[in-house]
Amino acid sequence: MKPLVGLFGAGIVPPQRSRAYRPEIDGLRAVAVIAVLINHLDPRWLPGGFLGVDIFFVISGYVVTSSLLARRDGSRWQFLRRFYGRRIRRLMPALVVNIAVVSALFSMVVSPLDDFFAPVMRTGMAALFGVSNLYLLRQGSNYFATDNYFNAFMHTWSLGVEEQFYLVWPAVLLLCGLGVAGAGGGALRRLKIGSLLLLGLSLALFLGLSLRGNPERAFFLTTARFWELTAGCGAYLLHRGSGSAQDLGQRLSLPRWRQPLSLLAALALLVVLMLPEAWRMATTLGITALTAALLLLLRPSTGLGRWLCHPVSLAIGMVSYSLYLWHWPVIVLARWTVGFNALTLLPVLVLITLCTALSYRLECLFRYGNLAIPGLGRPGLAYPAITVLAAVFSAGLQGPLLGKLFLGKRSHTVGTTANMKRIGGTTVDTVHCFQEPTDPIARLDGPDPCTATAQQDLPTLFFLGDSHTHVLIPLGEKLLASGRFNVAFMARGGCPVPFFSRWGEAAPVPPRYRRCRPYADNEVRRVLARLRPADRVVLVSNLAGYLSRPKGPERLSAEASYAAAVRQLDGRVRRRGAELVLFGPLPTFPQKKIGGPLTLCQPEWFRPAWSLGPQCQPVLRPRRQELAAIASVQRLQERISADLPGTRLFSPFDSLCPPEQQVCASVRSGTLLYSDETHLTNAGALLLYPRLMAFLADQPEGEPPPS
Repeated sequence: MKPLVGLFGAGIVPPQRSRAYRPEIDGLRAVAVIAVLINHLDPRWLPGGFLGVDIFFVISGYVVTSSLLARRDGSRWQFLRRFYGRRIRRLMPALVVNIAVVSALFSMVVSPLDDFFAPVMRTGMAALFGVSNLYLLRQGSNYFATDNYFNAFMHTWSLGVEEQFYLVWPAVLLLCGLGVAGAGGGALRRLKIGSLLLLGLSLALFLGLSLRGNPERAFFLTTARFWELTAGCGAYLLHRGSGSAQDLGQRLSLPRWRQPLSLLAALALLVVLMLPEAWRMATTLGITALTAALLLLLRPSTGLGRWLCHPVSLAIGMVSYSLYLWHWPVIVLARWTVGFNALTLLPVLVLITLCTALSYRLECLFRYGNLAIPGLGRPGLAYPAITVLAAVFSAGLQGPLLGKLFLGKRSHTVGTTANMKRIGGTTVDTVHCFQEPTDPIARLDGPDPCTATAQQDLPTLFFLGDSHTHVLIPLGEKLLASGRFNVAFMARGGCPVPFFSRWGEAAPVPPRYRRCRPYADNEVRRVLARLRPADRVVLVSNLAGYLSRPKGPERLSAEASYAAAVRQLDGRVRRRGAELVLFGPLPTFPQKKIGGPLTLCQPEWFRPAWSLGPQCQPVLRPRRQELAAIASVQRLQERISADLPGTRLFSPFDSLCPPEQQVCASVRSGTLLYSDETHLTNAGALLLYPRLMAFLADQPEGEPPPS
């Protein structure tokens, strides 16, 4: 115990390890957290490093089951009270301090007007109560999306999964008759059967969600992750679940094969960590099975186990929780300030190390107590109280203290990305009017939150389509302010309206987009029910992107499907005295770079000009090349509008790349027009206003719109 005194700090007295303690598991924790760290530093260095979290899940199932089965308390209440007391002391103090400190720092360097501010702060608040995974799922977050590179609390989703597991697992043991004095062999058999049943059900849910186009639910839901934790439980029950001193290897006479098998499993685990993220479902299955196998095979005295028990491995494994807590916020705060690149890598690593060391001292202080502070290790009411205080502080930073800590220039105009759009003073915004492709289909009844009305007798512009409709909401605000139109928006990512088979008529619809047809049909019915004479239905989608994927006969089939869908909708709209408008293709700016908040393109004293990200640099393309890229789609829409008397084509291209320019640019006068290669920023959307108003007023192009 003497070598650990410096780590724990003076006066902190860790308890003696039990005979069941397996130091090689701490070494395996070190492998997991280092894998996550490398992946978060740069996914290209270790593409599957995010699977370190899955290794943690399996280890947690093993360790928690081991701890619970070692207890024989006098009553069920005592069993639960002592378990949750240990978990709270282990997790909460370091987490609460992390969220409070990072929230304060985030408020200092991120403008309160930035669209990222509120979601990030709310993620931190949700993490305090162990539900950040559910909050992120509700927000439609994709863990691997580049937007989440800027959420300082994104990593807390895994803590939510584990804490929700802790709520359920002790109850499962009690239902099986374990955890209290007098439990017999029958109780252990019931736990084995129950664990196997839960593993099977959870694994079926994970596979079903993954294969049916719901990868976000498969990733964030505890019920879809339960099988990984119960795999750890199963490993313990196989290893020592008999209650005897013999482990599985001894019972199966495997000592000769244990070392080569463990080495083979470890090599396979490293290979899986190097596989690309696109193989996520298979690699998750593989890493879980391999981790469970290593828990069965490893021994501290031989081979690989001896390396995992090296003092360096043990030290990293012991601080793995604190390292996991702090590494991601430090990286994210660097992205918001000095930038995260080769120049700042070393300072970031040093800061991560320092924060980890301080957090670990705090973790040990509350976990093991201190000779000078009697009673510090007792959870009591103090732990819930500090959690509530941290939540109140975080809420204050989003309410009465909003912007009070911000250290940047308050004169900046804040741009926005595709994350959040809104029409001020109305309920037309991203939350109400944008859906992910896997979201349930909205009902038709009730008031429509996605319609903004200036005057009841004005014609309404109904904008329908995919995410390219969503980014036009700022344009809708200006149309509404003109006093000539009411506006309505509804968008669903990857789902054009009207629905057409962009993969070809004979090709199946991918599972992720299986709700596109019912969404489009639902929106058409909803709009037709509200449509009045002089209204216009504006169809906006990434048609050029959809039609660029199929080739040959499939492309012709997709074009025919689109034309037929528009023709059918044209007839239904004309019967109501309204008009259909096809929104033409925009310039595109293919680029390989991380997108992100546009405020990152505004220099501050803490964000020097040299640190501005690649998304702040203009992308240039010859105008002739841009026109050639959209020519086939433009001709298709022109043919359709010429054939249908109730349909017109609006061409926005010249608003973003005027004819007098030989080069199209994603930036104009220092302002970003695109948040990625195809989606407009607010500034880009507003450039369409003069031409669109002239079009709606039936004026020749180039004439000023009516005032």
